[in-house]
Amino acid sequence: MENNTKKQRLFNLPETKGNFQTKGIVKGTKKEKFYTEKKTRTGRDMRVVNFGLEYDKGRDWYLGFTGTEQDNVYFYKKPETKGAKGTSKPVSWANRFKFAEDPKNEGFRLIGKNLGLTKVTNEKGELVNDKKVLTDYDACGEIHDKLTDGESVFIKGTLSYRSNRDDKGSIKRYKSMNPTQISLCAPCNFDDEKYKAQNNFNQVIVFMGIEKEMDNDKETGRYVVSGKVVTYSNIEDVEFILDPVNEAQKKLAMTLRKKVKPYWSIKVSGNIVSSIKTEEVAVDDGWGEEDEIDKASEPVKYEYIITGADPQSIEREVYSQAAIEDAMQKIRNANKAEENYGNDSDDSGWGDSNLGEADEEDEAW
Repeated sequence: MENNTKKQRLFNLPETKGNFQTKGIVKGTKKEKFYTEKKTRTGRDMRVVNFGLEYDKGRDWYLGFTGTEQDNVYFYKKPETKGAKGTSKPVSWANRFKFAEDPKNEGFRLIGKNLGLTKVTNEKGELVNDKKVLTDYDACGEIHDKLTDGESVFIKGTLSYRSNRDDKGSIKRYKSMNPTQISLCAPCNFDDEKYKAQNNFNQVIVFMGIEKEMDNDKETGRYVVSGKVVTYSNIEDVEFILDPVNEAQKKLAMTLRKKVKPYWSIKVSGNIVSSIKTEEVAVDDGWGEEDEIDKASEPVKYEYIITGADPQSIEREVYSQAAIEDAMQKIRNANKAEENYGNDSDDSGWGDSNLGEADEEDEAW
């Protein structure tokens, strides 16, 4: 909620939400691009953080976000009675810290990033995370000051999707992981046989179909689940992988094919798996022979592997074909208007559908 102004929404379809959570060992904080400070085109101060997280032995995620100075921040107070509306209050950027410290504002909580990157001793003498809620801009500074390589952290957040056209007119689609909480957790020991990687996601999608995955006209043995996600301002096409490695996953593939129809929404869940794509490069070593080395051609490739779906989440009517097509037409009309005039704005068969158990202080927020 860092952006104080949003365009008026073009359509009324509910957004389809997605979340992720992970834990692992921090890396990359000593690199030059870990933390940068910039100015926006309008002259506002901006901070950017980027760091790595090894969530399993030899497997990394790369995470980051941007924070910019705003006109206002927002505080929220929960309602005193169940079913009532809470109170949201805008506060000027300059007063964001004073507002939170004022006793008369007790109960109001900043809408921002949840951080716990240092330890303090509580009233019981226990060593616990020093919990802070900060704007994205201030969170970038806190991460720069406190996060270090080798620390084990728990991270959770939301998934976002966008697309654009490259110079050749091809559509490029992107999935992003946007952290909302970063906090210290128990040390991750990948060599411990009891260690279980935590690299989970869930996402509500408007289901469109499931087909066999093909590579160079050959079946890979996996399936591609296609769908759409509804964001605040757009409707994006998405694809996920279903890998039938066991009978439960084979059954899930058949369940999706037989029991879910196009334009029904459903919550799917699974794991975000990273892998390093390599290519062999021939190098002349000067002695008349070629030395074959592996060179990374792409830093990291992410695959979103579905392992479960929630039948209780199925919605059959809200995202009808007519509703989706109407919304997409409104988006196309708006995009065309912008091009013309310019725009300056910046075992039941459903598998396992849980994100997984939180680790230690993960749910203390």
